[in-house]
Amino acid sequence: MEAKREIEKSTLVAASTAMILLVFGDCDLLGEIFIRLGFTTDLVRAAAACRRWLWAASDPTFLRRFRDIHPPRLLGFYLTTFKTNQRFSVDFIPLLPQPPELAAVVRRESFSLGSYVSRSTRVMDCRNGRVVVNLFRDGDFTYGEHSPLHPARVLSKECGNGLSYFWFEFDYSEVEEKATARVYKLQDDAWSMQTSATTQISGLYSSTLAALSFFLVDDKIHMGITVHNILVLDLTSSTFSTIKYPDTVEFDGDIMLSRTNDSGICLVHVSELQLQVWLHKGCDGSMVDWLLVNSICLRDLCTKMNISNSTTEDDDDDDDDVFIHAVGDNAEFVFMQMYGCVLYLDVRHSALQKVCSMTERNACVSSTHPFLMAWPPIFPALEE
Repeated sequence: MEAKREIEKSTLVAASTAMILLVFGDCDLLGEIFIRLGFTTDLVRAAAACRRWLWAASDPTFLRRFRDIHPPRLLGFYLTTFKTNQRFSVDFIPLLPQPPELAAVVRRESFSLGSYVSRSTRVMDCRNGRVVVNLFRDGDFTYGEHSPLHPARVLSKECGNGLSYFWFEFDYSEVEEKATARVYKLQDDAWSMQTSATTQISGLYSSTLAALSFFLVDDKIHMGITVHNILVLDLTSSTFSTIKYPDTVEFDGDIMLSRTNDSGICLVHVSELQLQVWLHKGCDGSMVDWLLVNSICLRDLCTKMNISNSTTEDDDDDDDDVFIHAVGDNAEFVFMQMYGCVLYLDVRHSALQKVCSMTERNACVSSTHPFLMAWPPIFPALEE
């Protein structure tokens, strides 16, 4: 009898093992399991198990699906402020609350820039886990790369690792209404001009934050700097073109552009405490290519959060000014300044959060740069 039970037990274990191997050996089934992980850190750990799991996790089709369901998590943001001593200073502010897996990442990694010797520090750009910093020391400016998730490579020249770095300059003559753009690329530790182009342009948008609406998609630089059009510089042909704004977008508020996953453009416009998100996926630059994908009343959200301008009792339109500081890819989130606060808006869920109150210490916000988990994930290289 005992022998029979042992045989039945062995048969059951063998059947279970065969079923497990069948499931974990099927890339389609693996994809359905991996899609439920939620965090790219878990996905990378799973990919390290074996080659089959690595193939399943790194499949481009699967990654597009994973990114749509689980966008890169926002860990916090770098707040650059201009102090009363005429110097720039940077603070990293974690976005709370975080899931335990990501809270541990924020606690153990080196996000602070305070260890650098610098009289004035600014963050110039932040993308894919890398922060481009500007340091003023020894009477000169130095640019470097800070990698919080890889502290062994804290500061290095902007080269290597298969990355391409560009330096963009934009000059405008109000008298001649002429704009000149110059683009430099870092190659072999030296900057060389890649392209230069000039065009006539009128109606330059005068927002103090307009420079933050410059971004590169494929081989084109998009600039949200005029009152009627997006100015586009094609790096391959050194020519300018324009994309007309939607008819309903009026420039009595603030605007900012962002990338999309499929080389499109998102436009975020705030006017009279109404935030609208427009999507442009067309190629001919006409107004009919725009689609209104979201509209959010900031006044209602501020009321729910008990956020208001406590400095005045008057219903003055100036008190409702909103300044957009940063927009996430696909306009998934927005950082903005209003009512003496820096606010974070989760556009997908229409959720507003106050992340920083303005004080005398940081009365003048220069810029806000969100820090997200890198995408696409960096998978381990398995030995042959």
